[in-house]
Amino acid sequence: MLLARRGQKMRAVVDTNVVVSASLNPDARINLILVHLARGKYTFLYSEGSLDEIIDVLSRPHVTRGMIGNFDVNEFVALARFRGEEIVPITAIHICRDPDDDKFLEVAVEGKADYIVSGDGDLLSLSPFQGIPVLKPVDFLDILEK
Repeated sequence: MLLARRGQKMRAVVDTNVVVSASLNPDARINLILVHLARGKYTFLYSEGSLDEIIDVLSRPHVTRGMIGNFDVNEFVALARFRGEEIVPITAIHICRDPDDDKFLEVAVEGKADYIVSGDGDLLSLSPFQGIPVLKPVDFLDILEK
């Protein structure tokens, strides 16, 4: 399994479904992905499109009522921008069964991600994608907690 480059912080693309799952289950282990982000354990890679998708889904009242554990949506966006890095993909990727997921692959490749974190079978089935492991949240947490 790939480790972060020596002397550099781990770089990860975290799919919308992981952030939403953490928001729906603030007491579950998956919420630790956000806790580790807040502590600066990894760099959150995102594009304008991927962050917009997260904001859209988290803003739906029937999904989270605007809360992510101890963060509201605006605080999450501030955290993502503070602990993250916006990537502007140059090359379009069209490989995923769900075309909406291609944006995460584009960010991962362009941003030189160490990992893509997702619970989405369409992304998981591509692992590794161009040498980048696609991990379930529990496997990413195991790496973060080592």
